[in-house]
Amino acid sequence: MPRSPKGKVASMKNDMALFARLYIGCQNRDGILDEFFHHENQACPPVLSDAGKMHLCSKSELLVCLEGIAEAKSDTPAITSVVLDGAVIVQMLKPGTAKTFEKYAHQVIIPYVEGKLRRASRLDLIWDGSLKTATREKRGKGVRRCVVSTAAIPGNWQSFLRVDANKMELFSFLSNVLVETFHDDAKELVVTDGEAVICLPRQEDESSLAPCCQEEVDTCIMLHVAHAAVHDYRRIQVRTVDTDVVVLAVMVAQALPCMDELWIAFGTGKNYRYIPAQEIAASFGLQKARALPVFHAMTGCDTVSAFRGMGRDLPGPHGTRFHN
Repeated sequence: MPRSPKGKVASMKNDMALFARLYIGCQNRDGILDEFFHHENQACPPVLSDAGKMHLCSKSELLVCLEGIAEAKSDTPAITSVVLDGAVIVQMLKPGTAKTFEKYAHQVIIPYVEGKLRRASRLDLIWDGSLKTATREKRGKGVRRCVVSTAAIPGNWQSFLRVDANKMELFSFLSNVLVETFHDDAKELVVTDGEAVICLPRQEDESSLAPCCQEEVDTCIMLHVAHAAVHDYRRIQVRTVDTDVVVLAVMVAQALPCMDELWIAFGTGKNYRYIPAQEIAASFGLQKARALPVFHAMTGCDTVSAFRGMGRDLPGPHGTRFHN
């Protein structure tokens, strides 16, 4: 149904006229009235779309269910490795007083990365490739700017980040600056740059990480989590604000027995907390943890429409009927 009030009224009138003709036709042609409403009469079923557009649900509803299984912690956990969603970091860390992209890298991004490395021995920085079409339409359009070290930071940071070309250049620029300035032999840095993956110090076999051809940053993050776990980093933290990553983390925590703890540093400001993915996975068990991404996808995520008027509660205590 169209979103505007006038469009909704016009659509309802058309439906009434259509149903009246169909009803009369069923009476004259011995139609089965019990099956009258069993079939769709619109190209875009209203239960799955809004005039051809997806029903966008609140993904945080599922997060509330998951945190009801294992309570999030406010105290910082001890970790050995941290994986950062680069696009989230750039959205959170505004340029502030930095006037150029070089100043932004050295005054904002590098200190943030160094702070994370004080608590961990390895840091993975994963950059997202593009802004999804639905998200782009919701946030509006931005202005194209060229990203070089001496270029001035645009006044509207959020508008700048709405342009895919701006983000791709910025991400590549920050990756190169981080690699050039990293000189700590006691730590390990892994940074993506397009499909390339840069490891410092260099590793003999990087084939499990490169080329970085994952379409979604969510799955790429989990790939780096698995790589860290296999290389004896047993307590890992992922920084994100995306429920999709939490869902995948629960599945990965159950699938990687070589990992002791997987924490999701989630939210911002007063809502910042640490979600214990391994505890949620242990409560679910192997089958339910593996099925959780399917449940999430079928009830509404970034690329799948949610069902109109239906919530996302996991049925039963701790999802006891979830696998059915």
